[in-house]
Amino acid sequence: MQKNLLLTVILAVFGQFSFAQFITVESTELLKMSDNSTCFFPRFSPAGDYLLVSSSGYTGLRAYDFASKTITRITDDAGAGYNTQISADGKTILYSKTELVKNLRHNSLMQVEKATRIKKQLTAPTRETLTPRFAVNKLTYIAGKKFVRANVINSETKPIITIEDRKMVLYTANARKVLTPNGTDASYIWPVISPDGQKIAYTVVGKNTFICKLNGTEPVSVGYINSPQWLNSSWLIGMDDKDDGEKLISSDLVAVSADGKKYQKLTIPAGKMALYPAASSDGKRIAFTTEKGELYLLTVNLK
Repeated sequence: MQKNLLLTVILAVFGQFSFAQFITVESTELLKMSDNSTCFFPRFSPAGDYLLVSSSGYTGLRAYDFASKTITRITDDAGAGYNTQISADGKTILYSKTELVKNLRHNSLMQVEKATRIKKQLTAPTRETLTPRFAVNKLTYIAGKKFVRANVINSETKPIITIEDRKMVLYTANARKVLTPNGTDASYIWPVISPDGQKIAYTVVGKNTFICKLNGTEPVSVGYINSPQWLNSSWLIGMDDKDDGEKLISSDLVAVSADGKKYQKLTIPAGKMALYPAASSDGKRIAFTTEKGELYLLTVNLK
């Protein structure tokens, strides 16, 4: 009787998922670095012509060009690899520079032109968290719980989701709204808005990843999928990572549908750990790095 009850519980837990092959990996390529450097935290340019990568500690930015198969150093600034943003035309990069001022950590918003690597400091160093975004090719950012939009009209403004005091906060052209779809006691990380602007994927610390509506309602669990990113508005990708309390022991590349009903492990090279995947804007390519700093590119096809 107890065995039958246990089996029923197991089937109920896993019954929410369909494990068929919905995404086919057409090709896998190890992108070799011309400077023999290691790569972490990849991000595709909007046109998909290059990838930005950083160090394991988010220091510096380098651009891998798909046409020339070369890598170019963009900046060595600390913190540049975290929450990096690229303009719609791919020419300008925004990042938050980290530095110590009187032994206290400060951030400043930086702009760098990809072609010339000419940098410009846009804000003075501050203790506040800075969240940069582009409205097409125009700068917007969040600082001090304020939405700064220089020369950006409302019709160009897209919602921005960020984390403040462990809660999600949604900024739109006319409002700031705290979102707590799983309760005010939960700690939220990794929020990202879907390409169609209708949904938010996010992770609750110690629990699962969820998808809710843009207004923070109707949360749906999509299981354990860390660092979620949208492949398109219907699918998320992320990593199913495990550790032994001290070090990483495995990390699979996984995909899950936005309704939480379809789940798939994507094929990666044997013995590799897939970390912090990124998707191209057309949903046809996925980049990820390994724990050793190798950079892989998958070409995928959705059935």
